[in-house]
Formats: sequence, structure tokens, C-alpha cells
Amino acid sequence: MGTIRNSKGQMRVIETILASFIIVFALSFVNIFAITPTSPKYEVTDLEKMGYSVLHDLDQHGLLARFVYTEEWDNIKAALRVTLPLDVYFNMTIYNLNYAKVNDDTIFYGDPETFTTSKNIAAVTYGLIGCPKRNETTDSYEAMYDPRILILQLARG
Repeated sequence: MGTIRNSKGQMRVIETILASFIIVFALSFVNIFAITPTSPKYEVTDLEKMGYSVLHDLDQHGLLARFVYTEEWDNIKAALRVTLPLDVYFNMTIYNLNYAKVNDDTIFYGDPETFTTSKNIAAVTYGLIGCPKRNETTDSYEAMYDPRILILQLARG
């Protein structure tokens, strides 16, 4: 009789272990489908990273400096529209070193109401120090020191 009672206790332990595995599996499966609420802090940080990344990529390809120093505002607007997601609206202002506004035309995409009503607006400041200028007579490039300060505001639409 003693051996029968011991095997019943072992089965209870095995049942408990199996039940705990099932519960852990069910909780992890439900956690996959749980939607975490978006926090405003994360949203702004995400937009700032995205804005800096876009400006840096355009600068690395040599497009940003060319567009800014030749005042091709429509090309900057087109490049930003292509590289940013459709639901991200932007407003860019370009200043010289004395903080005088350089761009007369607006570099803007989206609903103007979004920037006045949105609570989550990210601002990215990016600096350009100059642009190489080609000397036609010597067929060489000269450094042109003319700093520009780019301020890119981003908001989700």
C-alpha cells in the first residue's frame, strides 16, 4: 500500500509543474498581443532621432549643403518629403550665424494647424559650417566658411 500512495503524490507534483508551464505559456502569448500605450516623451524622442538621421543622411550624400548654399528650397522640401514618413509633418527654418533668417520661402509640409495644436513637436538643430566652392581658374576647390543653422520641427499628423 505504501508504494501506491507515493505514486499519487508524484503525479500531483507532475500535474502542478505542467499547469505552471501552461500558465507561463499563456501569459507570454497574451503579452505578445498587448499594445503598450505611446508616451509623449517617447514620441518626441523618436521624432528627434528620425529628424537628425534624415538631415545627417542628406548631409553625408552632399545634398544638404548644396541645397542650402544655392538656396534650392524646393529641393530641400522634396528631399525631406521623400525621406520622412507620410504622417510626419515638418517645418524647416534656416538661419545664418547672426540668427538672421536665410530662407524667405517656407520649407513646410503638412497641415499648419498641426504645429499650433500638437503637444508633441520635436525640434532638431543641425549645423552646416560651409560648402566647398570650385575655383574655375585653378580648377580646385576652396573652403567657404559660412555657417548655417538649420532648425527642423517635426510633428505627427
